[in-house]
Amino acid sequence: MDSEAWWKKFKGRETPSTVQLDESFCKMVPKGSKVLDFACGWGRMAFKLQECGYDVVGFDINQEAVENARKASTRFNSIYKNRVSFDVANARDLPYPDGSFDVCLIQAFMTALVDPEHREMVLDEARRVLREDGILYLADFGQSWDNPIYRARYLKDFKKTGEMGTFIVTGDGSPESPEIFRAHHYTQEELMKLIKPRFTVEMFKETVFTTYHGNKASGFVIMARKK
Repeated sequence: MDSEAWWKKFKGRETPSTVQLDESFCKMVPKGSKVLDFACGWGRMAFKLQECGYDVVGFDINQEAVENARKASTRFNSIYKNRVSFDVANARDLPYPDGSFDVCLIQAFMTALVDPEHREMVLDEARRVLREDGILYLADFGQSWDNPIYRARYLKDFKKTGEMGTFIVTGDGSPESPEIFRAHHYTQEELMKLIKPRFTVEMFKETVFTTYHGNKASGFVIMARKK
């Protein structure tokens, strides 16, 4: 089963959500901007952005997660002036018109795209729905070859996945457990190859993120502007 099908199976608030918003976002993105939150899950990041003064539309392919987010939005929209709303949608074929948003936030979502063609499609859609000079905020996992756990997984799972850096995530993190989904950790070169044809990179930052199973992994935070 592919990662997209697995993602739809997560229940409510079980959708993985561990990466925190980098401080650079609020410094570089004006308050009141309209933000599209890719793969929003149950809305954790969307509600944080609303609290910080942004109007947010979140979407996800997991219908149950979106329903949870919509229920919570009733309370949040009664508290904050800025609005938040949620849709069921696929990042490869967004239901929004061209130039609808000031910002596209793609956080710990590219890791779930194990088909290289899907990565291209998602970034094409992000560029399409951004207004002229709109901002892409992308944060995701980098390859952690200095971590013996990940090094072993990259090498072992390459035989099954066919792409270095793509590995199998199991129920409890052990190789013996059933496969939940597959994920990809990126090199800097991979991300730049995807981003630079579509956006002008204004900030690139290396960091460390916490994964679904609580492991520490290298990460990248990128702020870029639509060409």
